[in-house]
Amino acid sequence: ALDRYAREVSPTKRGQRWEMLRLAMIGRTPLAGIKLSELLPEHIAYWRDERLKNVTGSTVNRELNLLSHVFSVAAREWRWLTKSPTSDVRRPKESPPRDRLITQKEIERLLLASGWDDGNPVRNKTHAVVVAFLFAIETAMRAGEICGLARTDIIGRVAYLQMTKNGSARQVPLSSRAIELLGYLPVTENTLFGVTPSQL
Repeated sequence: ALDRYAREVSPTKRGQRWEMLRLAMIGRTPLAGIKLSELLPEHIAYWRDERLKNVTGSTVNRELNLLSHVFSVAAREWRWLTKSPTSDVRRPKESPPRDRLITQKEIERLLLASGWDDGNPVRNKTHAVVVAFLFAIETAMRAGEICGLARTDIIGRVAYLQMTKNGSARQVPLSSRAIELLGYLPVTENTLFGVTPSQL
């Protein structure tokens, strides 16, 4: 079921890479060795408890959501099950939200370590990463959104994002500082920052 879902369903999603990695990880656990006809909520609960020893409740919930969808597709479309074994499994508590802000001292240490002087043009990838980081603080944009940003996406004081994580377009108003940071980047025909999300 995990393999078929990875082949047929995951490629239709924007987050297919991460989903396929999660499916492969689940496929290496003892859970994957149980026949679907013998799979019970107790098996899922045991897997959940083992995962909670290594990851947060939020991560386990994301993985449970994926498993739940795998089993729903297996039941509705493939007729391999009559009911999803995840439906009776208690979900762990979500992790508390992050409420920490980066301090000015941390920003100054980052600037010092990168060798970039605020106000000077970006001359290398390290400088671009630092400017992207500062731009993220100003805009609250995700790494993928920032790295995919092209000069044509900036119109006036607004960044127009064609495709976001949830699959829809949105507009991000830009502060004076965000506009200033963009001015330090070299003019290219490609993406503004010239770095990938993994580099960032």
